[in-house]
Amino acid sequence: MAYQIDQSGKVEDTNKLTIVALANGRVKSLKISAVEKQKLIKIMRIHDYPKKTFIYKIFASLIFLLLKNERIEGIIIDNEYPGHQAIIKDVLQRLFKKKNKQAPEIMFAEIGKKSIAHKVALEVFRGKRKPDIIIGADDVIKLLY
Repeated sequence: MAYQIDQSGKVEDTNKLTIVALANGRVKSLKISAVEKQKLIKIMRIHDYPKKTFIYKIFASLIFLLLKNERIEGIIIDNEYPGHQAIIKDVLQRLFKKKNKQAPEIMFAEIGKKSIAHKVALEVFRGKRKPDIIIGADDVIKLLY
């Protein structure tokens, strides 16, 4: 069975932190603060100019950082960015290849509020649970460039 991945606090909402969580029997979460996102987006705007794909690259990078040490055959990512799934999937596949890791099967679907991944992401976002991983802007920049 595939792992479900959900996000709480959108990447582009720079005044809020972002949490990405996965669940399938076990759970794991990753956090990036609002301040670190602001730094990251400022750098990414320069590197991605004139394209506007940096939000999707950041989202894919957060998912990769959450998954990189896991043995996962498939993932179902919540449909956070409809119409941009191809960019997210492409970035994820390139990151796995860059790190010489087998990319899982990547699918997109509506996860829903009853999903454990959604509940974990929301609990971490609200401060009721500690994240398993905390990353900064440098972690994403080193990964992408």
